[in-house]
Amino acid sequence: MTTKSSKIRIKDIAEKAGVSIGTVDRVLHNRGDVRSETREKILQIVKEMGYTPNLFAKSLASKKTYRLAVLIPDSNDNPYWKHPKSGIIKAADEIKSFNTSVNIFPFNATDEASFRNCFIQVLRTEPNGIVFNPVFREASFEFIELMEAKNIPFVYIDTFLEKSNCLAYFGQNAKQSGRVAAKILSQILPENGEVLIVKLANRKVISHHLKNREEGFIEFFNEQNKCNCKFTSLIIDLLDSNEPNQSLYTAFKTHPNINGIFVPNSRVFKVANYLKENNKTDILCLGYDLLHENIDFIEENVIDYIIGQRPEDQGYHGVMALFNHIALKKVVNKSNYSPIDIIIKENINYYNY
Repeated sequence: MTTKSSKIRIKDIAEKAGVSIGTVDRVLHNRGDVRSETREKILQIVKEMGYTPNLFAKSLASKKTYRLAVLIPDSNDNPYWKHPKSGIIKAADEIKSFNTSVNIFPFNATDEASFRNCFIQVLRTEPNGIVFNPVFREASFEFIELMEAKNIPFVYIDTFLEKSNCLAYFGQNAKQSGRVAAKILSQILPENGEVLIVKLANRKVISHHLKNREEGFIEFFNEQNKCNCKFTSLIIDLLDSNEPNQSLYTAFKTHPNINGIFVPNSRVFKVANYLKENNKTDILCLGYDLLHENIDFIEENVIDYIIGQRPEDQGYHGVMALFNHIALKKVVNKSNYSPIDIIIKENINYYNY
């Protein structure tokens, strides 16, 4: 029996799996052709035996340096991104002693040209791996082709693109979080309730994961035979100085019986400010993320629920996954979903923000 204090060798794994040392090596380093059944068997044994490479030994033995690049929206444009950035900086500080540097490239999340220019800059640095937020779907797939041609592993954070060979994803299951939001509201709204779905973005650029949240939200109501509820969906351009007040005023005038609001991103505080100023704080309001602005409105009972997704962890683990894969040749789990935290006034002090 192998104990935690035992030094586990590749040879031990090979013997237990009934394969050669070379086969185990190919699986651990994710190279060469290995039958899927054999690969899964080896990975399970690796997990059971708790095999990990010796970090310090590998670092001291190798003088090779690694460059990791991170491509994320500019936190000056969207305060949400301060949180993943703090996790990225934490990871960078932990691995800098192991010949690994991390460079952050911020882009404007509402300007596809900014995203493209930033990605070109990243590729010019010839990084060993890239962490990025694929907010622009088609442009992301174009750059994925370039990364794959250069054998550059990449990790998604916050937003997942299906049908792509990413090393890993760290973030929420967006559609499922929308279903959670729907279940919360469905238990409180009257049978013939009317829900306003408000999507807030500069230039009305709506990311893929926001669409998935809305899809999951409406899907839940349909499945639960809650179709008596009415839905009105708005896309509001925050670059317009009259917004969101103008669109919200029109929505409430046209639909005076709105009794629930779902905001599928972190800027729910913009809607909460309108509700407060217009004495509509009796309307149920649910949004995302523990921004300080959102917290203030939770404490004032204007926002009723916040769905959290631990963005610091997404940034931190995204960088560490690349480091573990590239520098330590560790096997990395591909799908890493963040918890879907339900936060209210009564438990908000138990969360770090």
